[in-house]
Amino acid sequence: MPRVTVVADDLTGATDTGHSFAVRGAATRVAVRPESAADSTVRVVNTDSRYADPRTAAERVTEAVDGFDGVVYDKVDSTLRGNVVAEADAIMDATDARFGIVAPAAPELGRVTAGGQHLVDGRLLTDTEYADDANGPTTTHLPTLFSGSAYPVVHLDIGTVASGTEAVAEAFAAVEPDRAFVVCDVTHQRHLATIARAGASLDERVVYVGSAGLAEAVVVPDGPGELVHESPATEPPTGGALGIVGSVSETTLRQLAALPDDQVLSFDPETLLADPDQAGFRIGERAVERLANGESTVVTAARDRSAVEQTLALGHEADLTESEVRDRVTCALAGSARRAIECASGLFVTGGDVAMAVLDALDAAALVLSGEAVETGIPRSRIAGGPADGLPVVTKAGGFGSPSTVINCLESLRGDDD
Repeated sequence: MPRVTVVADDLTGATDTGHSFAVRGAATRVAVRPESAADSTVRVVNTDSRYADPRTAAERVTEAVDGFDGVVYDKVDSTLRGNVVAEADAIMDATDARFGIVAPAAPELGRVTAGGQHLVDGRLLTDTEYADDANGPTTTHLPTLFSGSAYPVVHLDIGTVASGTEAVAEAFAAVEPDRAFVVCDVTHQRHLATIARAGASLDERVVYVGSAGLAEAVVVPDGPGELVHESPATEPPTGGALGIVGSVSETTLRQLAALPDDQVLSFDPETLLADPDQAGFRIGERAVERLANGESTVVTAARDRSAVEQTLALGHEADLTESEVRDRVTCALAGSARRAIECASGLFVTGGDVAMAVLDALDAAALVLSGEAVETGIPRSRIAGGPADGLPVVTKAGGFGSPSTVINCLESLRGDDD
């Protein structure tokens, strides 16, 4: 029986947050299918709801936590994309928590909250590329964002948070009315630990609403069975690693630019939009040739911003909406992975929607987190179930990492041919 349920709105967020528990030794599975993580200490459910309508998102979250009486962690995007408030409300509705602790900051990744304002690398969130996302934030002010909730909102300022665990616990205990959200300022990693310790010290049940940063400090309750992560016994992989890049964030595009040209396979946009299944198969065939020769290979729909714009423009000419274009790109990328995976020593995926589609294409049941990471926010896992069972996987959110991150991820998955 799980002791912690994490609910995330996309796959890369699910693995990143699950890693926060796995690194401490908790057996952690990310469910691709709802039943596949039931036996783990920490059960991570990807609701795949970032771009769903608010009602659908709330229904998926409710289904994930309904009847669960352990620790509930609502993983939200550290740049506040998605149905943040609708999903948090659904968790409050489905539990008997006295209040929800809201702290989406991730200081190690440049995401902080000060005076209620949420910033990325020192810039207001609405001044970044994340505000242009299809379901991006409309305000940088967390209390204002949560004013759309069905529950009251209380703001805990940085002065209180920086005063330590006891001060924060006292502030939590004094929250009125019951059944509220407490939005917390956070400017340093230690503030997240303070908030988590204070939450755990209370007699009343609370739920946590945060990114992977807060999850690092949330306490896993004691229970029967050993608290150790799973390490599937598999033969060491050989050959090249397969990378599937679905994110078009500026960070990921810079990472692609750092790769040698001959390591990247790109789709012809007209072919992709006309027949994504066939386009995926053909690119997958080309990837097989390289992987079989031990060459790590990346498949992407766009290497730079101009390619993104070209694909969208061609889609518009074909009377396709932006969402329909995105769906066809995702289909082609997933198809390429399905064709090429048999020759891969490991799988690297970036872009949450694409990662989920790839795992579906591979008939995977779950990802078993190892507790290891290539870099901060970029965990390692293995596929459970399907023809790629046991295959090492690295997942990355689009906005994470340095220019060399994709190179590092591929190298970490590359097999030894000697």
